[in-house]
Amino acid sequence: MYMQQIVSITDQGQLTIPKQILGHFGIKRRVKAIIELQDKTIIVRPKRDFWDLGGALTGKIRLTDKQLKQARVKFTQDWADKV
Repeated sequence: MYMQQIVSITDQGQLTIPKQILGHFGIKRRVKAIIELQDKTIIVRPKRDFWDLGGALTGKIRLTDKQLKQARVKFTQDWADKV
């Protein structure tokens, strides 16, 4: 798919990505992005992380909100030590 729109870049280097393009990538909230420079082209790609997988996998395990929060904190701490 090819999509092109003209946007402004502010003095601070900020730009607004049009809603249509955000929708194409399923972006509905604040996300990080990866910026690359290839020759004279700026490439912007959404950075996906582990938490973007929420709801992608299903199972029989059921946790309370408190248990889920504790599990996320522990996973984040353990995962950060290994990265």
